[in-house]
Amino acid sequence: MGAVIGTLLLLFKVLYPASKGKTEAMVPVAVLSKEENRAVHRYINDYHLEVAKAKGLAKPLASKAEHKADAKAFGNRYKLAEITDNKYYEIPRLTNSLPYLQPPAEEFLTLVGERFCDQLEELGMINYRFSVTSILRTIEDQKSLRKNNLNATANNWSHYYGRTFDIAQTRFFERGNSTPVYSYRLRNLLLRELIKLQEEGKCYVLLESQTKCIHVTVR
Repeated sequence: MGAVIGTLLLLFKVLYPASKGKTEAMVPVAVLSKEENRAVHRYINDYHLEVAKAKGLAKPLASKAEHKADAKAFGNRYKLAEITDNKYYEIPRLTNSLPYLQPPAEEFLTLVGERFCDQLEELGMINYRFSVTSILRTIEDQKSLRKNNLNATANNWSHYYGRTFDIAQTRFFERGNSTPVYSYRLRNLLLRELIKLQEEGKCYVLLESQTKCIHVTVR
């Protein structure tokens, strides 16, 4: 068992090598300004739902049954791209969603990762990955979520259509290290990149205080 764990740790370090630079604790990052706070609360869930329904899947999926039966066929049938761990972000074990987005949304998620890493490099910081915590939900997922989370109301239904994902607000990972780092500095840097993308007309961003996530829908 010890040898297996050692091999897995070595593989993780090879795939996600640690980078040199300053840690998040070593770099001062300004808190969000009033204008920035307005920007991340400007587009409420109604905007997200409208875009998701207009550009996403034709209708919500009933359950995960099709995916469980044949994951490859599922992705092909609905023309969805599977979202997996990479050097920009990590996907934890998803209990109430599936790791799939429409290709334009998957490409946008990669763009967010690239721009976030570019910002870290400009500041002389080590590379951190963010955590994508919720992606494509089925009707069954939403019902289950509402039983355990009173905040999981209709506001989250944009997740039905393959254009929406959530990012944990303060949970990050130093590349090459599986121990999470909780940081508002990194959150603010990530939010600033998302605000720029929102201003470019590429997405809607909503900072959700109750669920502690950054809710993003690709336009």
